[in-house]
Amino acid sequence: MKYEIDLPADIQHCLSARASETGQDVVHLIQLAVTRFVSEEVGANGDGSQWTQERDDRRCELIDREIAGTISVPERAELAGLQRMAEQHFDEIASPPMEEALKLHKRLLSQPDA
Repeated sequence: MKYEIDLPADIQHCLSARASETGQDVVHLIQLAVTRFVSEEVGANGDGSQWTQERDDRRCELIDREIAGTISVPERAELAGLQRMAEQHFDEIASPPMEEALKLHKRLLSQPDA
């Protein structure tokens, strides 16, 4: 599907500058931006799926492709969704905040020696 879009001059300038910096063309940068936007919007709804080892393996594979520079635009969207799911999962299973323990530690350190 092809679309024509008119962007404000300042956005066009930024895209051209970014394309020059990265060596990518403007169309590719627009594809990346739209893919990220759509994946964030779709990912925000969530599908209630559980985090699995298979999903983590796929996330790692896509990260390797991103580092190697061989990741495709659809794979970038997939990676963004998997990253969000991983972050949510790790937030849920992480240790509780250490704020109270740190406050107690600080209070104990500030007490004069007995």
